[in-house]
Amino acid sequence: MSSMNTNNIIRISIAMGLVMVGLLVIQMLWVRNALSIKEEAFSFDIQRSFTQVMMHISQQEELAGRNRMLKIMGDPLIPAGPQAQISGDKVRKVFKYGDDTLAFELILPSQFSILPAFDNPLFDNPAHSYAFIDSVIKLELSQRNIFTPYHFNIYDQRTSKFLFKDKRINESHYLQKAYAFDLGHTHKGQKLFLMVYFPKEKAFLLKEMGLMLFLSIIIVLSVIYLFTYSLGTIIKQMKLSDLKNDFVNNMTHEFKTPISTISLACQALRDPDVEKSEDLYEAYIGIIQDENQRLGGMAEKILQSAIIDKGELKLKIEWVNVHEVVNELLKSNELLIHQKGGSLNINLEALHFIVNADRLHLTNLLYNLLDNAIKYTFEKPKIHISTQNDGNCLLIMVKDNGIGISKTNQKRIFEKLYRVPTGNIHNVKGFGLGLSYVKAVVDKHKGSVEIESQLNKGTTFFVRIPIDLNKNTCK
Repeated sequence: MSSMNTNNIIRISIAMGLVMVGLLVIQMLWVRNALSIKEEAFSFDIQRSFTQVMMHISQQEELAGRNRMLKIMGDPLIPAGPQAQISGDKVRKVFKYGDDTLAFELILPSQFSILPAFDNPLFDNPAHSYAFIDSVIKLELSQRNIFTPYHFNIYDQRTSKFLFKDKRINESHYLQKAYAFDLGHTHKGQKLFLMVYFPKEKAFLLKEMGLMLFLSIIIVLSVIYLFTYSLGTIIKQMKLSDLKNDFVNNMTHEFKTPISTISLACQALRDPDVEKSEDLYEAYIGIIQDENQRLGGMAEKILQSAIIDKGELKLKIEWVNVHEVVNELLKSNELLIHQKGGSLNINLEALHFIVNADRLHLTNLLYNLLDNAIKYTFEKPKIHISTQNDGNCLLIMVKDNGIGISKTNQKRIFEKLYRVPTGNIHNVKGFGLGLSYVKAVVDKHKGSVEIESQLNKGTTFFVRIPIDLNKNTCK
C-alpha cells in the first residue's frame, strides 16, 4: 500500500479506536451507576426489612425477660401449680393464675458455644433465639423478594466479642461488610448489635440486573466486533485496491507486448521497401498468429476469473484419460523447457487414471501448474510430473527446482490477483490468476490441492481428484 493510504488507515484506525474507547467507558460508567443504584435500593430494602425484624426481636426480648423473672422468682412466689418438667435438653415450666395458665419452654444450648457474659434475657436460650431470629429474617427478606444467602451474629461493641461461634464465616467479615442493627444496652453496660452479612450480595444484584447487564455486554461486544470488522474491511479494501492496480499494470504490459509485435509485423508487410517473399509472409503471419493466440489465452484467463467470481464455473463432465492429458502437455512444453536447458520427466504410476472430470478445465489446471514451474525456475528447470492412486482419488504431483515459496506466502498463493514477490526479479509475467483458477477448478471437482515448498529448493503441488465425481470426494 502507498504511504498515503497507510497514513489514512492509521488516522481512521486511531479515530475509530478513540470513539470505541469512549463508548466503552460510557457503557462501563452506566453499568457502574446502575449497580450503585441497585446497591442503594438493596440497602434500603434491608433497612426496611430489619425494621420489622427488630420489632419481632424486641417482642421476643420482652417475653424472654418475663421468662427470666419467673425463673428467678421460682415456684414459692407463684400460685400453686405443677412443678418443672425436664425432658432431654428441654425444660418446661407451667404456672397457673386462677383460670389462666402460663407455660414457658426453655431449650438448653446444645448446638452453640455462647458467652455467658451476654446479659440480654433474649439469649438465655441461645439455640431457640438463633432459630427465632433466623426464621424472622427469612420471612421479612422473602416478602421483599430478597433470596440470597446470609449470616448473622450478635456483637458486643464494648468487649468486641460475638455471641455465636460460627465456623462457617470469618468474624472479620461482619466488622467489614455487615449491616449492623442496634439491640440496645444492658444493665452490664453491653452495647449489642445484630450483625447481618450477605456474602453474595454483588452476585445477587448483578442477577437482578440480568437483562440490563446482558444488553450492556451485547452492546460492548458489538462495538468491539464492528470496530474490528470495519478496520479489517478497510485494510482488505486497500490491499484489494493495490492488487487491482498491479493487475491493471501487469495486464497493460502483457497486452502491450503482443499488440506491439503484431503492429510491427503488419507494418513490415505493408512497407514497400521490404522485399516480399513467400518465406517472409509465412514468418510474419506465423508471428501474428502466435501473438494472437497469446492474446486469446490472456483474455481467456481474465474471462475464467470473471466466471469464477460470479460462481458460474460450469463443468462438462466426461471420462478423461489423465495420462493422455499429461503426455499432451509434455509435447507442447518440451521445446520451451529444452530451450532453457532443462528437462521434463513424467512418472505415471496410477493404475486407475481415467477420471470423471471436465477435460478442458483439468487440462488448464495442469497447464497452469506446469507454466508456473517453468516461469519460477531461473536455472535449468527440472520438472517432474507423477501420478498415483490414493484411495478413491487420483493424486497428481507437479514438482520443480525453482525459487520456492515462503511459509507466509504459501497461505495466500490461492488468492485471486496475489502474486508471490520475486525480489529484484521482474521478468516473471502474469496476472496472479493462475493458482486461484487451479483452486476453483479443484474445488468444483470436489478435490483438494496442497503445496510443499522451501525457498531456493523448489515447490511441489499435490492435486487430488476423485476418480468418480458422483461417488467420491477428496477433501
